[in-house]
Amino acid sequence: MLTGGLNEITQTLCMALIPSVNAILKIFVTSYYREGLKLLVKCFYEDWRCSKTEEERTNMLSAAKVWRFISTWCTVLSHAMIPAFLGIRTFTIYTYGRYQESQAHMLLYIGYFPFNVRPTPIMVLTNVAQLVAAYCLTIPYTGVDGFIAMLVLHTCSQFENLRMRLEGLMDEKNGTRSMDQVQKELVWIVKRHEHLNWVACKIEQYFNKLLLIQVLLCTIEICFQGFLFLNFAIYDADGIFNMQFVFFVMFVTFIAGHLYIYCYIGEMLLVQSNGMAISAYNSSWFNVSPQEAKCLLFIMNRSIRPLRLTAGKFSTFSIEMFSAILRTAMGYLSVLLTLQPGKD
Repeated sequence: MLTGGLNEITQTLCMALIPSVNAILKIFVTSYYREGLKLLVKCFYEDWRCSKTEEERTNMLSAAKVWRFISTWCTVLSHAMIPAFLGIRTFTIYTYGRYQESQAHMLLYIGYFPFNVRPTPIMVLTNVAQLVAAYCLTIPYTGVDGFIAMLVLHTCSQFENLRMRLEGLMDEKNGTRSMDQVQKELVWIVKRHEHLNWVACKIEQYFNKLLLIQVLLCTIEICFQGFLFLNFAIYDADGIFNMQFVFFVMFVTFIAGHLYIYCYIGEMLLVQSNGMAISAYNSSWFNVSPQEAKCLLFIMNRSIRPLRLTAGKFSTFSIEMFSAILRTAMGYLSVLLTLQPGKD
């Protein structure tokens, strides 16, 4: 009986409480920083309106296509995951729910209510309300992640364009330039570099606490879902193991996919911001006088500390962090399985 209670608590936390808290926090954060986010979106539109070369436009379109793929993938997966879970719960309720004494077994999302849900009208209304709430919460859950990915990927594309400008600044194929022309172009590059640094720092400032909470919650979700799946694999006698396996794969892909998106864009931001110093070194600085070449030191010194997307200032999002999160979740899962009492 204790195992069954633990399963119900785990399922409630994993499928209802934790995702709801995560989605509500995302709504709160974006609402709280809406004025600052308006400035970032304004910069986004200004970058598309300003004049640019064909190569720069191609870089921006490539980043936009990556974001569109991420947004589409997350939306499709979230809207496929909910029907998969509802299918499992509906089958369970139809087959076994009417014979359970607990009211929780008759609902799509298990819980305890201060009213009797056994009457058919009440049960239907409660399930419909849970279904509507589930779909509504997927919008901020996935939408905010896509919005952050859009901002960071666009910033990375601007860094890439700036690096191309810097590498070609002193190139001989651009013709002979006077010192005033080189310095004027270099001043623009330095100001643009500082602007992009400001944009990246604002993104990190607005969302670093939210990302810390999301990392913690997603780690717990992966752990709990693995616990539920292993219980079905070991103790299943209801004939729905195959359905549970499909949902487990979809759920872990959904949660881990969102975490990987943050780690991917964090890695891209690290590479592009740190690459400014490399681009300054790769530029044709030997074609100009030492006085002109010294101007590149401003950019190289500023790029010593690359920009980062962090989780509450504690950890930097990168591919290495993604593997660390999965290892942590599996460690918590092993502890949870060890503490689980045996089932007769």
